[in-house]
Amino acid sequence: LPGNEGPALPFVPVANYLSGVTAAITDTTTTSVIAAQGAGYSIHVTTIVVANSHATVSTIVEIKDGTTVIMRVPAAAVNGGAVVDLPIPLRLTANTALQAACLTTGSNVYGSAVGYKGA
Repeated sequence: LPGNEGPALPFVPVANYLSGVTAAITDTTTTSVIAAQGAGYSIHVTTIVVANSHATVSTIVEIKDGTTVIMRVPAAAVNGGAVVDLPIPLRLTANTALQAACLTTGSNVYGSAVGYKGA
């Protein structure tokens, strides 16, 4: 198909690729990773990365479809975290943001995600 240039997602036009990254999350406030894509469009997540740079405070990071928790990822202190590759993309509810929140105040977590926009 025209516009399909990426080997990781050969059936998705490059224009539909998405990525997002948070600023440091230091409390339990829900933070947007990738914004909602508009009516009729869903985010399809292919990879999630969580990293905690705090020297002593570990946490669990909740990954959310809007306000609904869909995954929990550990983020140990001293650069702990995880890379979650999803061979079958995680499809969010249409017109809903991908969000992240820590369960512990005081950590210093960064969240990132990649995927694509689709119906």
